[in-house]
Amino acid sequence: MARTNYSLYEILIPTEANIDEVTLSDNSTERLQEAIQLLESGMKADAIRVLKELVKDNPDKIEAWYNLGYALTQVEEFEKAVKAYDEALAIDNFIFEIWFNKGNALYAISDYENARDCYEEALEINPDDSEAWNNIGNCHSRLADGRAAIEAYTRSVALNPDYAEGFYNKANAHFIEEEDEKAITYGEHAIRLDPSLSKRVGQWINVAKNRIASKRDDEEHKRRQQSQNE
Repeated sequence: MARTNYSLYEILIPTEANIDEVTLSDNSTERLQEAIQLLESGMKADAIRVLKELVKDNPDKIEAWYNLGYALTQVEEFEKAVKAYDEALAIDNFIFEIWFNKGNALYAISDYENARDCYEEALEINPDDSEAWNNIGNCHSRLADGRAAIEAYTRSVALNPDYAEGFYNKANAHFIEEEDEKAITYGEHAIRLDPSLSKRVGQWINVAKNRIASKRDDEEHKRRQQSQNE
């Protein structure tokens, strides 16, 4: 999996430049910032408590719902996180990060079809996000659609040629499809970008090399038989 979550709360915290645009009351802004500080301090349960109170008092505030969803993912309450993201989307459904994070929460509970749909919604907003394309590839892979997975991974690495995880996933998808030469090429490239991937690539690269050698031996054997029969 790629990026776990976008921390949208960092974007939505009021700054001197946009303070006039924030519609939260001063008290609500303070409570939101309190929740953020609690999250950053690792006090997730306390942050969730503050955010639940905040959405109860401010049910139309997207910042509160989004951050509640984000906090719930941190304690792996993914189904509740999805509901919080849905509340945020009911307020504004044209925010990339909400769709992306909802997709991640759905992926975590193995709802790959709906996760894919969320990433597709995210890409309608920002079609150039390489990690969303990568995550769509992951969904297709889980749904046993290898060709669609490869296509998505290809889009991902085309957008970000330094994306080691994307190249690894593309290599792995080619390996599953028994396209071994491509699997080796992209796997070795992933390792060059991120040497820590060598262990993961090493789980299958020798199998791929052996399959290539076996195919070549079979072809050579067939050529010899044909030559003898002529």
